[in-house]
Amino acid sequence: MNPSSQDNNQTDSKINKPLIFITFTVLTWISAISHVKEKFHINSELFNAFNDGGEAGSYAKIAYIFAILVGSFVSVLWIKTLWNNLIPKITNWRKIDYWESMGIVAIVLVFTVH
Repeated sequence: MNPSSQDNNQTDSKINKPLIFITFTVLTWISAISHVKEKFHINSELFNAFNDGGEAGSYAKIAYIFAILVGSFVSVLWIKTLWNNLIPKITNWRKIDYWESMGIVAIVLVFTVH
């Protein structure tokens, strides 16, 4: 067994994946709701269009929030790819996996969600 796979096994056992996933999902949801409220508050035409749309307006709000949630999981993959293609070459730090990337995004969300 090579040393790098042994290090990865030790890292995987130390990561609390459910905590990262729950934190990421909750903070993304809060961010999405906040983003929706901000959009509708600033743009009264958009707010009126969704309210006057009845059931279609409600589905559109849900679709918008769902798109933000799905986009956040894609952004985690993008951050992982970006990190793994740049940081190890620049600083000699190791590559990260998807869960570590999600943890980084969760930390950023903790400090930026209002």
